[in-house]
Amino acid sequence: MLTEPVLEKRPARNYAAIRKTVRMEDIPAVLPPLVPKVYRWLAERGIASDGPCFFLYHAMRHDVLEVEVGVPVQKAITGDAVVRPGVFPEGTYAVITYTGDYANLKDAHMKLESWLAGKGIPEKKYTAPDSVTWGGRTEFYITDPDTEPDSTRWITDVVFLLEQG
Repeated sequence: MLTEPVLEKRPARNYAAIRKTVRMEDIPAVLPPLVPKVYRWLAERGIASDGPCFFLYHAMRHDVLEVEVGVPVQKAITGDAVVRPGVFPEGTYAVITYTGDYANLKDAHMKLESWLAGKGIPEKKYTAPDSVTWGGRTEFYITDPDTEPDSTRWITDVVFLLEQG
């Protein structure tokens, strides 16, 4: 199930994340195990999370993606060789909420892309003949599958940073 997209003005937001290069078909096996690693890293340093975990998609070339798996935090952190600091920039974001199994999240991305195109609102991204780089394309996993085993009830916010005009 998908909600109607909305536009939201959001403040800058700090996060801690692990960056990974992954083939699209390997996402389910490679990225989810990084989530507990980020939480563990934060806990070892006494840093509290400040929101749901996320996958931030930076770029795609063919079917290979550059992704950060992370968790929002209240203030800037100092990273290390494993976990790095980051900031979601202040700006206007397009948001759609998807309820269901992660296998169908592509539908949310496609609906949000189509909605933006229909309204003539540009997403912040850079395209080349064989690649795309996004300014802020993120999936926030609102529901924790460890506490809600029914995948039809998983809630995910898909969020695109928009070009600032």
